[in-house]
Amino acid sequence: MIRKLFTLFIMSLIAAILLPLIIYHKLTLFLFINTSFIICAFFLFVSLLLITVKSGFFDAFTYGFRRMFVSKGKELSKKEVDEIPPVSKLIQFDHSLFLFNGIVMAVIMLISLFIYYN
Repeated sequence: MIRKLFTLFIMSLIAAILLPLIIYHKLTLFLFINTSFIICAFFLFVSLLLITVKSGFFDAFTYGFRRMFVSKGKELSKKEVDEIPPVSKLIQFDHSLFLFNGIVMAVIMLISLFIYYN
């Protein structure tokens, strides 16, 4: 787990350095802060979305859609609908890797922001 987190963090840091170089052809602290903010926001958004889905929040919506729509031209029976596993059981991806990486990137961004304004 720690090795995966370290690898993901290094890749995120390299992306935060390379993206301004590719897009703007220069690297400044300001561009690094902006890019690292976007990267950390992406990781935090994905991890919070996974937490929400795994908590079962969307299970009632998907159950309702399963009851409303037809499958292969025929209506599903209540037994068939109940046999389909809910969305929260289908997603087994661990969100903690994205969450920790987003937090670490946010800390790096805040340290860079503090350096930029002082």
